[in-house]
Amino acid sequence: MAIWIAAIMTACVTPEIELPVSECAPMPCDGRASACACALQGKAYVFGGRNSEGVYLNDLWEYDAANDTWTNLGATPLKPRVNATMIAYEGKVYVGLGYSETRAYRDTAYLRDWWTYDPQTNQWNRLTPYPSKNTISTTPYVVGDRIYTIYGATGCFTRDMTWYDTKTDSWHQEEESHLRAKAAFKGVGAEVQGQYYYGLGFNTANLSQWYRVDLPTDSWTKCKSMPGKGRTCSTACATNQYIYVFGGRYFGGDMTGGEIFETYMRYSPDKDTWAMCGIMPCGRAENQVAFSINGHAYFGLGENEKGQKINKLYRIED
Repeated sequence: MAIWIAAIMTACVTPEIELPVSECAPMPCDGRASACACALQGKAYVFGGRNSEGVYLNDLWEYDAANDTWTNLGATPLKPRVNATMIAYEGKVYVGLGYSETRAYRDTAYLRDWWTYDPQTNQWNRLTPYPSKNTISTTPYVVGDRIYTIYGATGCFTRDMTWYDTKTDSWHQEEESHLRAKAAFKGVGAEVQGQYYYGLGFNTANLSQWYRVDLPTDSWTKCKSMPGKGRTCSTACATNQYIYVFGGRYFGGDMTGGEIFETYMRYSPDKDTWAMCGIMPCGRAENQVAFSINGHAYFGLGENEKGQKINKLYRIED
């Protein structure tokens, strides 16, 4: 049974909008960070990530929102990885990409495989591989019959825009354009009211940028930046009216205010405004997952400022 949680405030954090948050059933494992997730037909699917021992994972979990229950669907045919890409389209889950080594910048660790999973038949199907090695933390969107994956990274920051044709099982990579948002690593994005948004991230500086994107025409319109000093390693999802951004990190040393955030923000496309909603019940966290089911935003998992993994899941009662 969900437990209602009162908003937790500190003297220096005053929410602009106070939203009730309920605690869902925790993921029945020791938690994980840098997993990926998507929602499909009233359920969410969580793949991969790394556990408390730093072991990379390739299992798939299903969360049933109606019953508030988790099911371990077991190991997948995919190689264990972090920072993969996952999105639902026409009754199937599309998943792949990411990184497979605990050591950084190994060319063979940038995974290009791309798969579908059918929850009705429990069947996996391997598709045409990704055309680039910029496979870390791409932001996916469905536009018609296309799946766009933008701003994937390797050891560098990119403005990549690539799309997958679901009808022909083929990838297409757009040319680089300086008219897009700044090149970034681990930004976030979401679709709401038929509009597509992308922003934040890191590129030697912490970014607060926020754009509305017409993906088929590659047209970028600058929106109001997120208040504050910028953040990366956040997660985002959209409801019917809003986009929520949870946690994340401000890169910086002790002398420059580096921190992991405990706050979450809400963006209103209608008004092009941001509002701070308060402190997450899990406290400071980054590398979480987020998804939306039946008009409710869910968020959780990830890791705190001590690197401890989180298995908690929460729902915003908006």
